Amino acid sequence: MAETRLSDGTIYLRFYKPGDAQALSAMTSREEIYCTTYNIRRYFDVQHAHWWIKFNSNCRRTGSSYEFGIFDGASHTLVGNIGIVNVNRSCRHATLAYYIHPDWWNQGIATRAGRLMLDYAFHTLDLNRVGAICMTHNTASRRVLDKLGFTFEGIARQEIMKDGAFYDIAHYGLLREDYITTHESEALPQ
Repeated sequence: MAETRLSDGTIYLRFYKPGDAQALSAMTSREEIYCTTYNIRRYFDVQHAHWWIKFNSNCRRTGSSYEFGIFDGASHTLVGNIGIVNVNRSCRHATLAYYIHPDWWNQGIATRAGRLMLDYAFHTLDLNRVGAICMTHNTASRRVLDKLGFTFEGIARQEIMKDGAFYDIAHYGLLREDYITTHESEALPQ
């Protein structure tokens, strides 16, 4: 079976391999990742990274989740993670989830990877809706979702508890018809 690889010429996305565990652990264990995400454990050691890579391979087989590593096209360095998760085939919807290695923040990587992932979600997986959520204090992630064309749908107050404190979560959504319309208008000559 051919490797699934999505690229825009600057970055590429591919499914994780066992050899990615060390880099995945180092990236995901960063305190900045923990503080800006709602669902990442604080200590993501190499053993957990190996388990997580196997878990995601099984999720792909069942069609419930598609997690990709984000790699810099020039250095082939792992710079982030992005996925279409919680796939509901009968309702044709899922959730976009992502994080970027802090050393690579503010370089447009999440937006680039998001575009590739949304194309995969709407064209390859044939979804009708992709949702996304993030902690309200994560303004960078909220900007990414705005750039990707998501509609802000509201704030769920105190939706999660982390380290003994409640946090509000911003909810976003993007419909296939809006994605297609936006992409077609971007492709038209000016």
